[in-house]
Amino acid sequence: MRAGPLWLLDDIRECSRTAASAAELPLPQQNVERWVLPLDQYQWPLVDPVSDAEQVIVASCLAKAGYEWRVVLNEDGAIPQDSWSDAGRKLFSVGLAKKYGYGNSPMLDQAQARMDADRANRAVSQQQPDAVDACFEETAPILGVVDGSAYDLAQQIGNLAYAEAEQAFEVREAAGDWRACMKDIGLPDLPEVPEEMPPASVDMGDGGDAIDAPFRSGDELHVPTEVRRVAVADASCRDSTGYTATFYDVEWDAQVEARDSRIDDLERFAQQAEEQRALAERYLAEKAVSS
Repeated sequence: MRAGPLWLLDDIRECSRTAASAAELPLPQQNVERWVLPLDQYQWPLVDPVSDAEQVIVASCLAKAGYEWRVVLNEDGAIPQDSWSDAGRKLFSVGLAKKYGYGNSPMLDQAQARMDADRANRAVSQQQPDAVDACFEETAPILGVVDGSAYDLAQQIGNLAYAEAEQAFEVREAAGDWRACMKDIGLPDLPEVPEEMPPASVDMGDGGDAIDAPFRSGDELHVPTEVRRVAVADASCRDSTGYTATFYDVEWDAQVEARDSRIDDLERFAQQAEEQRALAERYLAEKAVSS
């Protein structure tokens, strides 16, 4: 997650609603394993009919110009796979390190079909960028998307809360304990903080394609032994030193404050997102009937 300058968070907090009003909206149950956070309900959902409808519109538009745009729609009941939180946050634990090293599961089901479609569509985008851009522009009025995404504000203040957590004293102190825990792992370029793992000395064996690397042969995993060794040690040290729990607690508190400061705007954008979802679902239903 990329973060903005910390002073912006202070500016955001000045545009506040009363604490009593914000308290009327319940917070989710804390869950560090799934990295559940207060702003999750306002973030872009991984299973999103708006994205599906956008892809269908682009495919139809490009077909008229003689180009193929491959679409893999989300299946009913699709849920994030084990490397991802419900809000699309990359998860990291001892269990995941054993399974994937520093790689990831796909975000959703139909992994191979999605990867194949993404590769094919990237090729179209590279060869016909103007046509692709023009077709994506057609989606906005159909789906009621104006002036950016309804999830932009939540993303912005979530990034700023993350940056605040990164710089918190207790998190930096826990990072020092993590480094001490990792000193015997034998990395010549051990970074200052866990977020910068893995360093260049760890050969990922991914050919520059880290996300897809574990799935080059369907679901058969290809995680180098050394990568798995370092990743498991890393995850274990994050747990034993309290780094993971500390970062989660500090980020949680920062998000609560950020959420409360912009609750009116967040709720307004949430309503806008709901209206867009309704338009998208109607479009997809009508498209399915006419197909």
